[in-house]
Amino acid sequence: MIRHPSASKIKSMKIITDEKKIEEILTRGVENVYPDRASLKKLLLSGKRIRLYCGYDPTAPALHIGHGITIRKLAEFQKLGHEVIFLYGDFTARIGDPTDKAAARKELSKAQVLKNLKGWKSQIKNLINIKKVVFKFNSQWLGKMSFTDLLKLSSNFTAQQTLARDMFKKRLSEGKDLYLHEFLYPIMQAYDSVAMDVDLEIGGNDQTFNMLAGRTLMKKMKNKEKFVLTTKLLEDPTGKKMGKSEGNMVALNDTPENMFGKVMSWPDGMIVPAFEILTDIPMEIVRKIESDMKKGVNPMNFKMQLAKEAVNVFLGARAAEKAGDNFKRVFQEKQKPLDIQTVKVEDRDGKIGVLDLFVKAGLAKSNSEMRMLIKEKAIRVDDDLIHREDLVLEIPEQGLLLQRGKKLFKRAVKK
Repeated sequence: MIRHPSASKIKSMKIITDEKKIEEILTRGVENVYPDRASLKKLLLSGKRIRLYCGYDPTAPALHIGHGITIRKLAEFQKLGHEVIFLYGDFTARIGDPTDKAAARKELSKAQVLKNLKGWKSQIKNLINIKKVVFKFNSQWLGKMSFTDLLKLSSNFTAQQTLARDMFKKRLSEGKDLYLHEFLYPIMQAYDSVAMDVDLEIGGNDQTFNMLAGRTLMKKMKNKEKFVLTTKLLEDPTGKKMGKSEGNMVALNDTPENMFGKVMSWPDGMIVPAFEILTDIPMEIVRKIESDMKKGVNPMNFKMQLAKEAVNVFLGARAAEKAGDNFKRVFQEKQKPLDIQTVKVEDRDGKIGVLDLFVKAGLAKSNSEMRMLIKEKAIRVDDDLIHREDLVLEIPEQGLLLQRGKKLFKRAVKK
């Protein structure tokens, strides 16, 4: 059951029209504003309370920092006193957004979708005041549509408009399948705006087509202007997005240590963009960091600062301190982490092969991967380097300290 803040609570929120704050919100980490930034700024300066939203399809149990970028932007508008809607795309998730996909997404069941979004509120609580957020499901209106409704809705768009998408063009040129239900996705997302009667939609720059479809539909069905604000994407220097589709996801439910380590593994070219869109460090300091790096200052300290700030933003100050201290122990001082996860492992007759042990402990995906790691001298047990893949071990009462590479540790105990 989703609890909504009362209308009186939202109306009691004071509207802030500080021009400097509004300018910061409309420029920092922002790629584009449609129809234009000046018009949206004028609306925000007028003192009128606007309704805005961003939609999130529950295609996985974990949100990632790409989602965090738009959630932080929602929070900025919330602090100005505006009504913020967090839309669960529980209906659209079952079809799947075709944006940037080389093939159709796998369809999800209703049960899978609801299971995926179960822990989302706890993942975003550090980013936005969830007590002042309206949570909605788009199945509330899309799930009630008849075939007649869908035909009427789709008559607002042409096939040429949809086929103009670069991603669809690419698939067609490569001879790949393009399914009709994928054409309907931007139409359904467009109707979300109409159903909620919003003034503004926020989303990543890769969502521009879908969000502008909503702007078109709002004009046709309600004769109303809908603003669209697109945020910059967190990309590596090659232009690859950071997210689950690319296999480089930093999840909002990662441990502080994992999040810190993942940020530290980013290429140096991501430091300045990430400071801008992931942190609250003043832009004059970000520009100073950029200038210092261009002058040849070692980027390592800046990256450590970025990692700590990112963990602070997404997981809290205490987690950031702990993750920073742990990183220094493991990587700079070559010590073991303070907190090592304990895993229960089932053995046979008191003995277990080293390959099986590491696989069951979650430090390797398969026996073949373990054999490769042993050859690379990347496996240790109780600080002893392992050379033999046929080694059989006993798990003592205090357990065994397992180590893969320089930073992955677990303590195995008997199940």
